[in-house]
Amino acid sequence: MGIVYLVAFLSLGLQIRGLLGAQGLLPAASYLQQIEAYNNQLPEPGILAWNYPTVAWWSASDATLTGVCVLGALLSLGIIAGFFLLPALAAVWVLYLSLIWIGQDFLRFQWDILLVEAGFLAVWLAPTGLRSRLFADRHPPRLALWLVWWLLFRLMFESGVVKLTWDNPYPPEALPAGGNTWEDLTALLYHYWTQPLPLTGSWFAAKLPVLMQKLSVVGVLFIEIALSFLIFGPRRLRQTAAVAIGFLMVLIAATGNYNFFNLLTLVLAVVLLDDSSWPASVRLRIRGSDPPTLAARRRRRSIGLVAFGALVLVLSVPQLYHSISPSSARSLESRLGIQQFFLVNGYGLFRQMTETRPEIVIEGSSDGAEWVPFKFRFKPGDLGQRPRFTGPHQPRLDWQMWFEALNLERVHQVTGTIDPRYFSPWFATLLQRLRDGEPTVLALLEGGGPQSTSSPHIRVVLYQYRFTTSTERAATGNWWHRDLVWRESVPLS
Repeated sequence: MGIVYLVAFLSLGLQIRGLLGAQGLLPAASYLQQIEAYNNQLPEPGILAWNYPTVAWWSASDATLTGVCVLGALLSLGIIAGFFLLPALAAVWVLYLSLIWIGQDFLRFQWDILLVEAGFLAVWLAPTGLRSRLFADRHPPRLALWLVWWLLFRLMFESGVVKLTWDNPYPPEALPAGGNTWEDLTALLYHYWTQPLPLTGSWFAAKLPVLMQKLSVVGVLFIEIALSFLIFGPRRLRQTAAVAIGFLMVLIAATGNYNFFNLLTLVLAVVLLDDSSWPASVRLRIRGSDPPTLAARRRRRSIGLVAFGALVLVLSVPQLYHSISPSSARSLESRLGIQQFFLVNGYGLFRQMTETRPEIVIEGSSDGAEWVPFKFRFKPGDLGQRPRFTGPHQPRLDWQMWFEALNLERVHQVTGTIDPRYFSPWFATLLQRLRDGEPTVLALLEGGGPQSTSSPHIRVVLYQYRFTTSTERAATGNWWHRDLVWRESVPLS
């Protein structure tokens, strides 16, 4: 967990000024001011720090935002080294929850929410001493382990079930069109090239025979739905579940960029392996027990853990049922007033498979005649650019560009044009920041191109992208092929 937190804080820290800073795309300070103004207009104003739990209420300056990420990274290093595990895990949980509440569109991905939920469970697993004694640490409470298993089960089972229960919510004239590609086993015919940030392995995976693609869909659903029940079985079955989940995460990481999600899921899966799963040389060193001085403290902690476990059960069972029958249940968290802490969440990874790949290319010009594209670090643009590997780092602007392209594609499909009024707020701000040459925003992009010159003219181009075939790649050297959908200059105030 320390490694996952370290990656998350460092990744966000490199981008936070351009995303949420004073001159960023969605300034955190302005967002909090809007929340406060809205709250003050309510007949019974709520407690802001409780309803919107973030340390940014004290300050949302660029220095504070960067400092939160630096502090989170330092605490993560302490967790890795085994110092003050319980308070350190509690602190990084508070810090990351704080960032989610000011992150808006850029920090509401499922792995962000998963990290908060898993991070809170990690607090219950942590030793209470000043430093971890590793093999001599006491065994964690059995209930805490079961809660981690329950989280892993819900993550896998819900991710599988929602693939089969999802219905296309869009009218026939809008995109994405078609039926449920998971049900007809064609999902992976589209996934590798339509996912947000493909990598080189995605191009090769997309060339696999159709039969293998369909069998892979069956395998994914089998692991996520059927094998997830092995989590609660005897030791051998739990080990089988851990290996199967680990295998799936490795395959996902080899064919797509999903940041720290794969690593975090592997961390949860490791908890399925008890002491007997490790080599004899390791087992012989395990001698953890409860020192007498900690017995009373552990009893008090157990009472809180039982209460929390009951709360998790009350909140998660309706959500689990909701994933099977979407219209039959609603969350209880809002009734209890604790939904803001993301203690229990619903999951539905890859529930909807897009069948097209719209891409936005932003171009700048100093004279309105010669146009040069802005270069993003990871998202497709240059047809000859090899799809890049991001590792556990999440380039959050590149990710949001994928969602915005889907948004503009639907607008164009319905209206035949793309009106700037339909731009997401952060995207409209992005165009203005690029025109003005804002350094913190330009730092989110790759160097060169119009980034290094004045670009008073901005235009948006929408393409349909797809992977090249093997023949096309041999002839052109390109990884991508694209067709123009729409191109127009954007008037900026």
